Amino acid sequence: MFRSIVLAQLVFVATSIAVPTTSGSPQDEQAIKSALAQFYEGWNAHDIDKMTAVYADDIDHINVLGEWHQGKTAIREDLARLHSSGRNIQKTYTIEKIRFVKPDVAVIQVRSLSTVCNIGTYVMTKQSGKWLVISFTNVNCPMTSASGEKS
Repeated sequence: MFRSIVLAQLVFVATSIAVPTTSGSPQDEQAIKSALAQFYEGWNAHDIDKMTAVYADDIDHINVLGEWHQGKTAIREDLARLHSSGRNIQKTYTIEKIRFVKPDVAVIQVRSLSTVCNIGTYVMTKQSGKWLVISFTNVNCPMTSASGEKS
């Protein structure tokens, strides 16, 4: 009897601390993909307005150098500085994973390639029917060849 009670309590504790995940609707998943596509189209066109349109006003971004930019204005300034350097940095990207932690919150991993490889983790929320990035952190990753070998 005692063993059954302890087991039941353990099961209850284990299930109550698990973080449930939900699947998003196909429309929400597509809206997230469209927002990220807009960012990368803006990047490749060096269009700061197009890039930052997918950001919430209070976004946080930590870049590969560990620099923390807080707020849309700070990120806009950093992107403008980077894109005014005269370098024509083009990126291709692949959305590796979309995980809905709530119907209106998603975590997305994106791999982007230019002269370097980055993996970015985006946190997006649905605000007034529109998916916006509220946090974004990216790190460098090894470049791999088409065969999967590190270069």
